[in-house]
Amino acid sequence: MTQIQTDYLPQPVSGNQPIYLRLADAIERDIDNGTLAAGSRLPPMRNLAFDIGVTIGTISRAYNVIAERGLVAGEVGRGTYVLDRSAVPSPAPPTPDRAEPPAALAGREVERNEPLNFDSTAALDVGQAAQFSEMFAQIARSMPQALLDYVHVLPDHWRAAGVRYLSHNGYRPQADAIAAVNGCHAGIMAIMMTVSAPGDKIVFETGTYASIARSVALAGRRIVETPMDDDGILPDEFEKLCARQHPRLLYLMPAVNNPTLARLSGERRAAIVAICRRYNVWIIEDAIYAPLSGDREAPMAALCPELTFHVAGLSKTVSAALRSGWIACPSGFSGRIQSAHRMFSGGNSHVLKELASRVVLSGEADRILARALEVIRHRAAMLAECLDGYDIRINPTCPYAWLRLPEPWLSGAFRNAALERGIMISHEDDFKPSRSGVSFHAVRISFAQRYGDDTYRAAFATIRDLLESGVTGHLAVT
Repeated sequence: MTQIQTDYLPQPVSGNQPIYLRLADAIERDIDNGTLAAGSRLPPMRNLAFDIGVTIGTISRAYNVIAERGLVAGEVGRGTYVLDRSAVPSPAPPTPDRAEPPAALAGREVERNEPLNFDSTAALDVGQAAQFSEMFAQIARSMPQALLDYVHVLPDHWRAAGVRYLSHNGYRPQADAIAAVNGCHAGIMAIMMTVSAPGDKIVFETGTYASIARSVALAGRRIVETPMDDDGILPDEFEKLCARQHPRLLYLMPAVNNPTLARLSGERRAAIVAICRRYNVWIIEDAIYAPLSGDREAPMAALCPELTFHVAGLSKTVSAALRSGWIACPSGFSGRIQSAHRMFSGGNSHVLKELASRVVLSGEADRILARALEVIRHRAAMLAECLDGYDIRINPTCPYAWLRLPEPWLSGAFRNAALERGIMISHEDDFKPSRSGVSFHAVRISFAQRYGDDTYRAAFATIRDLLESGVTGHLAVT
């Protein structure tokens, strides 16, 4: 039976090593000498940090080290407990047809020597690597040329994978409209290079995926911002901009905005489409988060296929490492986009596109997404509970939240204060397409990394503590 060691207080061993390593050695010593019996639950990290007088991050690192040594394990809802090593067989790699449940994967800790990464929204690790490994081996055996050569033609099944992945809410593109690209960013830049020229104006919302805007600026295009509210881009303001500045292209994320979580209503989508038709403005519809959004509206590409490039990829849902995405293009543009992508990026990786296509066509992408959504819902609920009472926007199926800060916090100062406490988050300037006077006074908190529940709860509690302590909880060094 599991026993909670409420009175356990490890005494760090002496030496010059970092405190977390000396704590890990002390816990290992106490396990070896029987002070901590098999099945004993270690104290919650926050309690132990207070008792010893160190940060939660220090305790978390110590727990990670002893987990890596095979002495303890973390489970969702149970915390960290001592393993019975006499009853635990040597671990074997998981087989593709017997993947571990996402709850168990979500409960494991990983070794860290850096701040907790609450900044990245890359696809969650829910055990898909084992399946990818087997698929990769199959590709290597059946088509070894894929490991050696360039991509000379776009296979039909790559386009079929794009059709399947991009189809949603009644929208289904034609196979001959599909371009296969090295992720959404590379695909979007290929579109920019195809339909605009240096000096052309590109419209972005005031809060957006700013890496695209900065890349576009490097390519000589001019950035123009259009106002938004909690529900996304404002059609009336966008029309004024079109009438006065005659932009070439609009970039937006209708299904769910990054970082504000705004979702464009069907009414606003129709209004934006009508404006783009009147002023002949191309649309890039970035649907990278659409499978995680819960969006039920028809995409812009369904409303205006002649002007819309509909873009999505696997980096937020399946794997960031596959570098794979697809674009549904207006009629006659897929070949031009594919050519621009090859010239701009150097071309597709045969083996990665083949693997990505098999993952989608086999249905494995859907299964990975389902497991990821289970974990996301769990973590989103934890965050909502911990920050209850604060102005935070959470989509229960999206791996990030948008926290509006109380007075007198500024987003940059809050980001720095969180970093001082070992938590890396994103502040609003990370999402501004250009320098402007717009201020959200908000930060984005992501929860896509493979940390356990104890780590997430402790980090969320730290964020709440910062909010409650105000700027007095942060010492700015000047």
